[in-house]
Amino acid sequence: MKKTITGIIGFPLSHTLSPVMHNAVFKKYKMKWEYKVFETEPENVPAVIERVRRENIKGINVTIPHKHAVMPLLDKIDPAAERIGAVNTVNNVNGVLTGYNTDYLGFLATLKKAKINLKGKKVVMLGAGGAAHAVGYALMTQKPSKFHIYNIDIPMTKNLVKKLGLKKAIIGDIKKSAAKDKVLAEADFIMNCTSVGMHGNQVVYEIEKLKKGAVVYDIIYNPEKTEFLARAEKMGAKIINGLDMLIYQGMESFKIWTGKKSDYPLIKEKLNRYFNKK
Repeated sequence: MKKTITGIIGFPLSHTLSPVMHNAVFKKYKMKWEYKVFETEPENVPAVIERVRRENIKGINVTIPHKHAVMPLLDKIDPAAERIGAVNTVNNVNGVLTGYNTDYLGFLATLKKAKINLKGKKVVMLGAGGAAHAVGYALMTQKPSKFHIYNIDIPMTKNLVKKLGLKKAIIGDIKKSAAKDKVLAEADFIMNCTSVGMHGNQVVYEIEKLKKGAVVYDIIYNPEKTEFLARAEKMGAKIINGLDMLIYQGMESFKIWTGKKSDYPLIKEKLNRYFNKK
């Protein structure tokens, strides 16, 4: 029996964990499915999307730098993905390709798991790049009372606010100041959507003080605890890294392709084992 193929496109892809997640679940469920890596340079994206149609590849994940570039090549775009301006999951039904964004769903799932309700709360998001689009959209659905966005590139931030319709968002640069210290000290939820902290002990912002019960979330999952999270934890904050968001967004993709629920405990075990080996 011929295998049903899924996979991921992006560049580079040497460190992708998606095959570890999906192939483990396919194996457990005894499905004749396989998840492959299709490392794709930017100029080859149209050809790879055409290959998905031609070879009837059931679905693909899309990662940087192709999440926006694939959109004009698809037949349909889910409204949330359209609003976010990025597709990370493509589903192929008889040659009709539909794009979705499961990043924001993965983020919301982590909030639900941690029993975090941000309605009427004070929220700060650091960064306004690709990851911030999905997270910003998800945060908007939570209806916070105040939403501050700090980023090094103000025009980029203004574009994010306009695209997502965040009319009440308060924006500013990410340079340390007494005014920002005060905002962060009063915040219920602080989210780092930048890559600062992925290498070395840099912190995206030197937090001076946190309120009791504050939650600090870093989209980075490797290292497991960035310096930013470590410092927040010492100040009494509840901390969350990006691993569960990675898992849950993958589970949403799995559901779109197969119609089945994925297996969180199995995936978590496999990824923990992967990181412990390194």
